[in-house]
Amino acid sequence: MQKEQNKKIGNYELKSLNLGLKDIDTGKREVAFYLSKFDVIDSDNDLITRGAFTKSIQERGPDSESNRKIAFLRFHDWNMPIGKYLQLKEDENGLFAVAKLSNSINGNDALIDYKEGIIRDYSIGFKYMKDKIRFIEDSTMEMGGFYQVSEVQLFEGSAVTFGANEFTNVVEVAKSEEGKKEEIIDRLATEIDIV
Repeated sequence: MQKEQNKKIGNYELKSLNLGLKDIDTGKREVAFYLSKFDVIDSDNDLITRGAFTKSIQERGPDSESNRKIAFLRFHDWNMPIGKYLQLKEDENGLFAVAKLSNSINGNDALIDYKEGIIRDYSIGFKYMKDKIRFIEDSTMEMGGFYQVSEVQLFEGSAVTFGANEFTNVVEVAKSEEGKKEEIIDRLATEIDIV
């Protein structure tokens, strides 16, 4: 089973998963990959279900009219856009993406890193929607169950070297505060207002 990592940077959550590069066309500078996998209980006891990204894709996806599109970044750094999403869609596996790398220095560096097999992991930056998450009891699990997440507000998807980089300045979501996830989500929801 793939293990996802869940971290927090700034005022939004990150989930990373090494699903691997699906395809690359160096001539067109396009890459295809999965940003998230459905129905996997991650290290934060979250299970994201199909449909969780639908609203974000409609409102801020590549085909939307929004001027605040879902960003394609490197390392979750808003100052390091490496291209733009041409396609974001949910399929039976997860959130599938096709992106075009820009001709900028960041885009060129990313293309080299793709060619050399350095970029292998992807991570999403998102906000939990407090009314779209519910606890599913399961006595066989250490935490007594898991959180089923049926919708998130997706801000960006990043190419990262490692899904969980121990040297980046991130704060893990406090799972040690057992039973207080709803309280944490409420606090985060009131702190964030990016869009």
